[in-house]
Amino acid sequence: SEQDVRAMAADNHTMDGFMQILTPQATSCSLHPVVMFEVLDHYTRRNVEDGRVVGALLGSVNTDGSVALKNSFAMPHDIVDQDFLGFFNTMSELHHRVNPRETVVGWYTTTKSTDAVGKQEEVGEEDVHLHAFFEEKIGDRYPCVLLRVDANIHSSTTIGVSAFTSSSMGLKSDKNAPELVLGKCFQRVQCAIRAYEAERIGVDFITQNTIGQGGGEVLGTDLEKLESSILKLNMMIESTISHVDAIIDGSLKPDTKVGRSLAEAIAAVPDVSPAEFQVSLDKGLQDLLMVHYLGAITQAQISFWQKLQSL
Repeated sequence: SEQDVRAMAADNHTMDGFMQILTPQATSCSLHPVVMFEVLDHYTRRNVEDGRVVGALLGSVNTDGSVALKNSFAMPHDIVDQDFLGFFNTMSELHHRVNPRETVVGWYTTTKSTDAVGKQEEVGEEDVHLHAFFEEKIGDRYPCVLLRVDANIHSSTTIGVSAFTSSSMGLKSDKNAPELVLGKCFQRVQCAIRAYEAERIGVDFITQNTIGQGGGEVLGTDLEKLESSILKLNMMIESTISHVDAIIDGSLKPDTKVGRSLAEAIAAVPDVSPAEFQVSLDKGLQDLLMVHYLGAITQAQISFWQKLQSL
């Protein structure tokens, strides 16, 4: 454990040499939903004899050291050989051509079910060799993130996700002597799911969609989605007003965290007059109706052209 390692370092410091542990640079990482879907899709399409699947993580590193996991690509197997290396180089080059802003920031692997009570997620010995491969490809620019995903969704109540970074554990006889690397020390880092607006809409639709006798639900039109968004916003405002009223009359204990969130939300609202807001809303609604009208005309013309071609 990390406490044992620190104790070893303290003991070695009293000897002729001392142990040095490099602190991991990553403080946290944000996981986008598309990565989760790609990992689960890779796991469901695996061969039956394969116990797990591995792949590379693509993303970017923020100025504060946090890592954003935005994309991924699957690797054919979990054995580092010439085929593994050639496949990785080809896929990373192709992804770099499509989106140069996304680089390899780590790798993922699936694990066994973690739904058992009290079971801990740990990095296995088979992960160390793969982690060293991806660390070598990333270099010292930023830390390599290991994402472990519990893909056994049939028997688990939740999808277990854990992220780790590693630091070198070395031994030096003195400060000027070369470092003798003894191994890697893995440390869990905070991992939170973050989504863009388009990703959030897709995830909400998937999680709320139920497939019954008539099949899956379909996405509504732009006007229907606008109506749904306005109704949802109205419900949130009414819930917020009820919460504030309950605090004012003393029936609910105030929460400073909720109060700060409400203050930030109110501060984000632009200070405009009701007349200016109405004009802006009317313009936006007219633009939406125009786009909807042009889309309907285009769809009608395409249908008409297809009918003519079939004659």
